[in-house]
Amino acid sequence: MRALLKLLVSLVVIVSIAWVGLWWYAQGRIQNGFQAWAEAQAVNGVKISYSSAARGTSPLQALVTINNLVFTVSPSDSDNVLTVTLPSVGLRVDATNPTVFHVDLPNKIAANLSGKGDVAINTGLMSASEQLDPSALFNPAIYPFKGGDFIASDIDILASQGSFQVMHIDSITGHSDTNINADSTQNALDATLTIDGMGLSSVLTRLASVPFNGKITHLGYSISLSGPVPPDYATLAAQIRALPASDNIARQKLIVPIIHKWAATGGNGKVSLAVTIGPTDAATAASLKFDGNLQPTGTADLTANHLEQLTSAITAAYPGLQDYITQGEAMLSQYLSTSPSDGQNLAMHATYGPAGVTINGQKVADQPPLDWDQLANPPAPPVTSGTGQ
Repeated sequence: MRALLKLLVSLVVIVSIAWVGLWWYAQGRIQNGFQAWAEAQAVNGVKISYSSAARGTSPLQALVTINNLVFTVSPSDSDNVLTVTLPSVGLRVDATNPTVFHVDLPNKIAANLSGKGDVAINTGLMSASEQLDPSALFNPAIYPFKGGDFIASDIDILASQGSFQVMHIDSITGHSDTNINADSTQNALDATLTIDGMGLSSVLTRLASVPFNGKITHLGYSISLSGPVPPDYATLAAQIRALPASDNIARQKLIVPIIHKWAATGGNGKVSLAVTIGPTDAATAASLKFDGNLQPTGTADLTANHLEQLTSAITAAYPGLQDYITQGEAMLSQYLSTSPSDGQNLAMHATYGPAGVTINGQKVADQPPLDWDQLANPPAPPVTSGTGQ
């Protein structure tokens, strides 16, 4: 019995030492990973600084707290400098759920643009989490994240050093799934974003005569893109930023070959947007894929209801828009209908491809063939003398 007890005590000691060692190692990985990420952002024109990084003391969670975290963004084509300050950010992994990486964000965030204006963001709750790839635990070369979630609630956006409310948002939620090793039959990215109860302050609503109390009840966005992911995707943003701000041709030469390769390997995607303003629910969605000749094909849909109530409220608030709204209704008249339950409705279903563009079954235009070589090698802009004559 004494030998068994001694064995059990030895096992507990060994496991405890191993666990403490793993806990300490995990905290070191978090701290070193954050420092490497912060240094890498300099390539994108973002300087990150902080006053200190403190490791946690509980072995039940690997925790690193970043204090006085400051993001400084300096666009290469502007003298404006944006500074965003967070009092503290917690980076942690809990022992009860070791494959989830949590980012605990503060309830107050401050932003300042070159001393010209400041914004404060106060929230009841704001946090983010990332799903970890377990194989990345002991291999820093593996991209560690497979997807994530973001949530924020009771959000107030304030100006004038926090004395004037500009906007309130009830909640923001986001979710993403990523697979950087996806092929053309798999999704490389699935992402959704939902914003509910977004509205201007009552003061701004009255001053600008904004209808529906200046509120957008619901805004939802989703995107889905197939693979494969470009092998140098991690440096693509830095390559784009390194180009002169005015050199759109160089950007086109860099980006088009990547899209061409994606199309040639079966690339496809979908995007959707839904919004509720006042009495109107509107939604749009589009899909994209490529045929055997790498010509774009797909669909697009647009629907909206209670348009008569929406346009009446807008023209009552801004009479000068009446002519534009009347012209728009005339252009869309063949796609408008009326029902007792939904009022005036808009319904458009479009298809596009080499055969042309159709809306609700009627062809409305030809689709010019896409010349990838010409798109990847655009002509240089005409040279001007600069003499002013």
